[in-house]
Amino acid sequence: MNANKYLEKGLGIKVEENISDMINAEASFVKFPCKHSVLLEGMKSTNLYFIISGIVRGYYIDEQGNDVTKCFSSENEFFSSEGLRTGSISSFTIECLEECQCIKLSYEFVHRIIKKNENFKNLFITLYLKEVNKLENRVKNLTLMNAEERYINFCKQYPYLHERIELKYIASYIGIRAASLSRIRNGMKNTFFN
Repeated sequence: MNANKYLEKGLGIKVEENISDMINAEASFVKFPCKHSVLLEGMKSTNLYFIISGIVRGYYIDEQGNDVTKCFSSENEFFSSEGLRTGSISSFTIECLEECQCIKLSYEFVHRIIKKNENFKNLFITLYLKEVNKLENRVKNLTLMNAEERYINFCKQYPYLHERIELKYIASYIGIRAASLSRIRNGMKNTFFN
């Protein structure tokens, strides 16, 4: 399948023929192994990635040297968009939690296509607003919900990921210790997962 077909299917859009030709000419397919760091904090990225299969997580390193999960991306989502928005170095590291097959698009190409095509411009605005909304909800949930409610909310927000992602990463994302999350999950097994 061509890159434009994956994007059409995954994003639920129809790409005009001239734009399809540009995408197929400039996009490339890349595969990253599990645990591979695609981007390190402090590095400058020049590419946006669309996930065909796999999961990545973004994380910060705190002052004690612990990694704190910032975000997850999986099938039919983009990652490494911070550099596209800011043009600056990455404020966090991105690693693959599974083997990932992706479409790689240079930032330069994405900017060019956004200028050339109103549909793509609107698509990226919509995706950006979704990300802002997701961040707003996360801040609200971390502030107002207890640990069990945060985990239930995570499972609703990422229904296909909670069984694919290691417990310690989910715990870090929802702001609790892995041991606490393990107790919560064990307590919920009979009600939530059956």
